[in-house]
Amino acid sequence: MPEALLERLAGAFAIAGGTILLAIAALTGTDVLLRVADLLAPGRLGIVKGYEDLVRLLVSAAVPLLFPWCQLRRGHVAVDLLAERLPAAARRVLEGAGTAATAAIALFLAFWMVQGLAESRADGRIAGVLGWPEWPFFGPGLLALLLWAVIAADQIRSGRRA
Repeated sequence: MPEALLERLAGAFAIAGGTILLAIAALTGTDVLLRVADLLAPGRLGIVKGYEDLVRLLVSAAVPLLFPWCQLRRGHVAVDLLAERLPAAARRVLEGAGTAATAAIALFLAFWMVQGLAESRADGRIAGVLGWPEWPFFGPGLLALLLWAVIAADQIRSGRRA
């Protein structure tokens, strides 16, 4: 897959994830202000109904959207205490094995996310306070995990290094 396309997709996913995280921060700030106002003037202002449900659902959608960009930029945590002393060829093998493991883990997580989505949909699971179905919130994370695996596989195929 062309690197430019992967970069555009990963960038769009990261922007979407960041936007959702900013919305969560704004929602959290609003909820805190409303709770403080309710302490000062009880009953005048309500709290954000379903705040915990909404934040849980949005975080589960937002965080995985950041993984493809991290993989593209090789921004994941790496411990190089021993690897930096290895010969370059050994470091390349180690990096390739780590990237292959990353792709496999992303696919493994995607498989289980499909299972969770199907189970959530079949059970008719809904967010307690909001009453929203939970299964659609699996979609962004599933797509992000698949893109993460594709980027890692492309890095292995192309031989691109950190």
